[in-house]
This record gives sequence, C-alpha cells and structure tokens, in this order.
Amino acid sequence: MIDPREKERLFEEALAENHMWLGVIARNNAPSNSWQDLEQEIWMACWESLNSYDGERSGLRTWFSSVANNTAKEFRRTNHRMRKRDEAVYPNPVFAEQDRDQLKAVQEFTERLGELDRQVFTMYLNDVSYAEMSAALVVNEVNLRKRVSRIKEQFKANCRDF
Repeated sequence: MIDPREKERLFEEALAENHMWLGVIARNNAPSNSWQDLEQEIWMACWESLNSYDGERSGLRTWFSSVANNTAKEFRRTNHRMRKRDEAVYPNPVFAEQDRDQLKAVQEFTERLGELDRQVFTMYLNDVSYAEMSAALVVNEVNLRKRVSRIKEQFKANCRDF
C-alpha cells in the first residue's frame, strides 16, 4: 500500500505528464459524444490501481499507458453495442454530407489499424509531435516516423477520393 501523500504525488505527476495523451486515447476509443466519459474512467482506473504501481518494474509513463489502454479496451468492449445503436438512432447533424463521408472514411480506416498504429495515427491527426508520441508510446522516434509514413501511405491508398 502506497502512502496517501505519495499516491497523490504520483497521480499529479502522471496527470502532468499524460494529460494530452489521455485525451488522444479517449478520443480514439470512444464515440464523439462520450470520449470525456472514457477520459474520466481512465483517470479513475489510474487512481484506483495506483496502489499496485511498482516503480522498480516500470516507469510511471509506461504504467500509465498500460492502465489507460486497458481501460480503453474494456470501454470499447462493453460499449460497442450501445455505440452502434446510438450512431444509428442519433446521427451527428453537425457535419455536412461530405464531411460525414470523410469522417466515416477516416473512422473506417482507423478501425482497421492495429492498436499501436491506431494510437499513432490518432496522435498524428491531433498534431502531437514525434517526440511526444515517442515518449508516450515508448517507441523509438526514428521507428515512429517510419510507422507514420507507412500509415499515411496506407491511408492515401485506401482513401483516394479524399
């Protein structure tokens, strides 16, 4: 059991280092009308599991990424049917028809990507720097740049009309 003051300090440190990354994970794994719910669930999961954090086995960023990704996966799994129903019943009226088609193409492409590629692509679309992506994903920056280039080529090949 971690001392309550140490737990609060670690939580604040995780918040300071990962607030942007958290938004990316939430937006990437939840529909537009509930990404803030997922963001809160991730913070709650981090707080609740902080007692099990072992700084000797992993760094705070690595631990945070693991908790955040596991929470996001569970959120997607448990809310899949409800999201599909909501999308069919309540289409988003904000987007024009062409914007909807483009958004749908991006979403469909993103859904076909693996977990890491989906995170990288979403971060890229949200203008996250390569250095920040590298630190958040614990991936070498050179490899990350190659991965982004490959994903962009795949996207261009799959979405020629856009």
